[in-house]
Amino acid sequence: MNWRFPADGSLVDVVGFEPAGHTGLIGPNGSGKTTLLRLMAGTLGESGLSDVSYLPQRPFMFRTTVGKNLAIGLDAEEASHAVQLLERLGLGREMLVAPAAHLSGGERQKVALARALGRRTRIVLLDEPLTAIAAQDRARAIEVIREAAGERVLVVVAHDLDELVALVDELLVIFDGRLRQRGRLSEVLVAPADLDVARLMGVSNLLEGVVLSGGEGLLEVEVNGLPVFGTGDLEPQVRCRVLFPAESVSVHRGPETGSPRNRWRGTVGAIRPHGRLVELTVDVGFPVVAWLTQGSAETLAIQTGEVVELSVKATAVRVIAS
Repeated sequence: MNWRFPADGSLVDVVGFEPAGHTGLIGPNGSGKTTLLRLMAGTLGESGLSDVSYLPQRPFMFRTTVGKNLAIGLDAEEASHAVQLLERLGLGREMLVAPAAHLSGGERQKVALARALGRRTRIVLLDEPLTAIAAQDRARAIEVIREAAGERVLVVVAHDLDELVALVDELLVIFDGRLRQRGRLSEVLVAPADLDVARLMGVSNLLEGVVLSGGEGLLEVEVNGLPVFGTGDLEPQVRCRVLFPAESVSVHRGPETGSPRNRWRGTVGAIRPHGRLVELTVDVGFPVVAWLTQGSAETLAIQTGEVVELSVKATAVRVIAS
């Protein structure tokens, strides 16, 4: 089946994608995840998959009771199953007679989720199923989703990688309506296709290099003329990618003693806020991204253009084939 974005008529790179198993869609805001799911569900465009149950990002509730909302589109057996799922999600049967208008956002999400999972369909499509559910209830919701999905095809959109890790086996990574990478969850986490995917997966540094030497899992790699030490299982002269997260990078004003094998000296090129952290980009002969806490950033008082020392333990660096 060909998936299209009606807005511009361009083909999505997921042409021919037929979901199977438990698949996650991940990408930055506005990348097209919800649009793709709506195309699959048939709520957007001219056609969709058949035998589908769909949970939209913002489920609609009619001005009637919880029980009647829960049973919409379900036969008697499916409705009974949905009630059981709702109880497992933490809402008792007494809630069925309550007006849906009185539900909190998290309760509305649980009702919609139980309804979607209660239908006996071949395919279940869930768009951000856990976003409105309180953090303390998410582990239970994940368990319910996994068990209710069973052997059916499950496609889940989520921003939180931890949620997808708990729910799916395969990932589709989407940027700007285009498929950037598809593979088993472990493959995408260990070998992101490019720096954008690596950063989305929580790996802020992805470098290209050549293995110089190695032994007992420790490799020395040449990156832009400089040595980088990391863990892997590659032969010398193999082209490779070097990956390490920004939080593994220690920043110092001067040389530091200790065990890290990787020590670089470079110039701070950019300082940006990153949520509750501060992101530094340092040119050491190649760009290295480091994250500091607000407290560490204030203590170091580093400015753009200053020279700093960086260190990274070899155990924090993964080396994989290009």
